[in-house]
Amino acid sequence: GASKLAGERAVTAACEKYIILRTAWVFSEYGSNFVKTMVRLAKERDELSVVADQYGCPTYAGDLAKAILRVCEQHEQGKMQAWGVYHYCGDTPTSWHGFARAIFTKAELLGVIEKRPQLKAISSDQYQTPAKRPEYSVMKETSLASYGVISSDWLSALDFIFKDCRCEPDQ
Repeated sequence: GASKLAGERAVTAACEKYIILRTAWVFSEYGSNFVKTMVRLAKERDELSVVADQYGCPTYAGDLAKAILRVCEQHEQGKMQAWGVYHYCGDTPTSWHGFARAIFTKAELLGVIEKRPQLKAISSDQYQTPAKRPEYSVMKETSLASYGVISSDWLSALDFIFKDCRCEPDQ
C-alpha cells in the first residue's frame, strides 16, 4: 500500500496529464495468483482453510487489459474525458472464502478438478501474512463508464479461464 501510494504521488507531482488506474485481487490463467493456487491446492488436499473476513472485488486480468486499451484508444482519438485517478475492479464484492468457493464450484463443474475440497472459513488472525491486509478493500467504481468501460465480471471470467483456456495450476 505505501509503495503504491508513493508511486501515485510521484506521478501526480511529475505529470500534469495522467491516468492512474487502481485495481485489486487480479487473477488470470497465467502466472501465479489466487485462482491457480486454489486449483492446485484442490488437487492436493481434501480440506482448505481460507480467510472469510477480508472483502474485495476479484478482477480478471483480461478485462483489466481491455479497460486499459479502451482508455488508451480514447486518448489516441482525442476523446479523453478527464485525467486523474480511476478504479477498475470486479463487479461483485466477495471474501477470499467466497472467491474460493466460486472457484471450486466452477472448476468442478467444468472438470478442472475432480472434487471440491471441504472449505473452512477462518479469520485473518488465523492466517498470518508478512503484510497486514485490510478487511475491506472493495473499491468504489469510478467513472470509467464514460470511456465505454464496464466492471470486470469475475464469475464469467472463471468460466472463460476454466472452459476455454484450461487453466493449469501454478507450479
